[in-house]
Amino acid sequence: MAGLVVPKAEVLRFGIAGLGIASTQILPVFADRPHLQVTAAADIRPDALKRFSDEFHAETYTSVADMCESPSVDAIYVCSPNHLHAEHVITAAEHHKHVIVEKPMALTLEECEAMNVAAEHNGMKLLCGHTHSFDPPIRKMRQIVMSGELGHLRMINTWNFNEFMYRPRMPHELDPTVGGNVVYNQGPHQVDVVRLIGGGMVRSVRAMTGVWDPARRTEGAWCAYIEFENGTPASLVYNGYGHLDTAEFFWWIGEGGTPRDPDTNLQVRAALKAARNEESLKEAQRYGGARSRFAGAGHAPPDEHQRRQPFFGLTIASCEHGDIRQSPAGLSIYGDDRTWEVPVPLKAHGRAAELEELYGAVVNERPVFHDGRWGMATLEVVLAIMQSANERREIFLSHQVPAPEDPD
Repeated sequence: MAGLVVPKAEVLRFGIAGLGIASTQILPVFADRPHLQVTAAADIRPDALKRFSDEFHAETYTSVADMCESPSVDAIYVCSPNHLHAEHVITAAEHHKHVIVEKPMALTLEECEAMNVAAEHNGMKLLCGHTHSFDPPIRKMRQIVMSGELGHLRMINTWNFNEFMYRPRMPHELDPTVGGNVVYNQGPHQVDVVRLIGGGMVRSVRAMTGVWDPARRTEGAWCAYIEFENGTPASLVYNGYGHLDTAEFFWWIGEGGTPRDPDTNLQVRAALKAARNEESLKEAQRYGGARSRFAGAGHAPPDEHQRRQPFFGLTIASCEHGDIRQSPAGLSIYGDDRTWEVPVPLKAHGRAAELEELYGAVVNERPVFHDGRWGMATLEVVLAIMQSANERREIFLSHQVPAPEDPD
């Protein structure tokens, strides 16, 4: 059976698989994009489904498989728990729906392969998000590196320190056997950024991870050294234990490009310590909860008027004749004999960029850049970080794919 094709000037209709916190960041993106429409959602929480029905006047389901049967849905956005990603993507593809899947793509390479086979066999587009390789400054950094204006790329470094480990969690989010640690959840961001800038083809990984809080017995930090096939090295450092905040080094601009409170780490840790029930605290932040970020249908994301370029930590690309890093307006370049700014237009990033990339691929019948093979290669590096830490040895990779010359 041929895959769905959305004619030009028509909308791409989405079903949302899972109304958790990720959905509260996805749903506002549809507000000012008439070519994208939310027509269904699946979740197991009746209250969330009722609110969704009231807000969007759309279909609701307690099963992703049932939602995939709907003729009112062209694509599925999979933001269910990590261990369900493979099942839900395969189900969607077999029902001839295009798919965006949240990071991590899956928990194993075998799951990734099954997802890719399902999408390819059924002629469906599969896009792997949500990562910061969609950020306009990171894409521009890749373009400058590829242009050769600063000579050959010699090294990449990226660091991020935040309070990820102390945000409210459900039990499965602290269980590494079902994808509950920072390597699975935040690793794809850093790995995608570094792979994009470095060309995609990682040769090997050597890493150590950290489990530093006895009350939260899962990996909360890592330090990794990766080497590309051409010999370019990269270091990736992530610490989610909520002491230092690397936003301090870039003007207190947060991951989404909006202002970040200098006391965020302390506030998050204090709120968790004071909470009587962590699961209730988490539930309040999910779709339909009392502290949900979702502003309701037709509303823009909060603080849109203050938005700057997004920062997922500090990333520096070092070339023969200069270093490149992010700046509030784009990029700063430190050359042989001068320093200069490269403005980068504020464009769609994060979930908005994912939705636009899938829409463009479906409508214009062109390949998806962040496709299932790219996502599988990123997960291979993520898994290698954990394997290297456990076995204390270098891990060699075999499922890497190259980055496009121009990611735009």
